[in-house]
Amino acid sequence: MTAPMAKPLDCGHLCRGRRMPLILALFIVTAAIGLGFAFANWRQQRRNLAIQALLDDADRLEACLLQTRTRMRELEGMLGRLPADITESARASLASEVGIQDAMKRVLSHRLWIRENSTTAPVAKLNEVRDTARKSLLQLEQQLARLEQAGSELQNAYAQSDALLGTQAPAASHSATEG
Repeated sequence: MTAPMAKPLDCGHLCRGRRMPLILALFIVTAAIGLGFAFANWRQQRRNLAIQALLDDADRLEACLLQTRTRMRELEGMLGRLPADITESARASLASEVGIQDAMKRVLSHRLWIRENSTTAPVAKLNEVRDTARKSLLQLEQQLARLEQAGSELQNAYAQSDALLGTQAPAASHSATEG
């Protein structure tokens, strides 16, 4: 004897019965939950990217400040060959650590704000803070470029002066006399 064959599913019965609205409702609920999770994930990703951008900008701003301070000290040393009365205002500007220290304090407060507010601040506020930091960074980079240009011009002027006078820079002549 052969086993009785199972009857094939009757699609018409499913479509006409109560199961189709239930399956459709489950599908809609599942899709809504999935979209909710996707939206929450997207929002968290936006927040994470904004926070990372803030931290990266703080790092770049701090590095630029340190580079500016180093360049200011180098230029201050280069001014040593010129008479003090000619370079008085330049020396005062370059010797001032107050501006760099204030900027470093602002970077530190920026980092503290990020630590304290990054999880609760709206992404729009995070982006606003990032834009402000980027403006500061751009201004600082422009000032650093001006310092680099001034240093280059000063080095060229010294080289021309030394060539005309037939002298060497004090550091070079000092080391030559020791040897």
